[in-house]
Formats: sequence, C-alpha cells, structure tokens
Amino acid sequence: MTNKPGSDRTRHPATHRRLEVVKPMTNTHDGETRTPEQIAALFAIAGREIEAIEQLTGCVAQLHKVQAAKAQLATLTPAEVRAALEFRRGTLGEAQ
Repeated sequence: MTNKPGSDRTRHPATHRRLEVVKPMTNTHDGETRTPEQIAALFAIAGREIEAIEQLTGCVAQLHKVQAAKAQLATLTPAEVRAALEFRRGTLGEAQ
C-alpha cells in the first residue's frame, strides 16, 4: 500500500489504522440531535407494529359484529323489541 498525497494515510504507516470517535448524538434531517436512548425508544416503538396491527384487526372484527347486530336490530318488530326489553329488565333485576 502506498501513501498517496491527499489521502488520510500520508502521515501514518500502512500498519496503523486511524480510529474515529463516534459521537453520542445523531443529527437528524431537521438539524436536531437525538441521544442513543431516544433512538432506542424509537426502535422499541417500531418493534410494536405487529402487536398494534393485531389489536387493530381485533377492533375491526368487533366493529363488524356490532354493525351486524345493529342491522339485525333494525329489522325487529315493535313487539320483539318490547319482549327483549322486558327480558333484559328481568335479567338486570336478578343480577342486583
């Protein structure tokens, strides 16, 4: 290996390597800096993506059940509604 003018190795023998110190802060595109702890927190949040998707999927399934129940309730006759309300009133009274 030869030492070329202008290279970072001009003052160092070929057996030595230059070490650089890593800064504890990382610059962002907007000029702010983040600490390693803040970056680790971002990784932790990003790692919960699958859990969030599973929760959202469960909520969507529950919403579909609610909408289906409401659609069925809309087709009931007044007599069926009265009977259901009486039934609920009786079961609520028993629970107390």
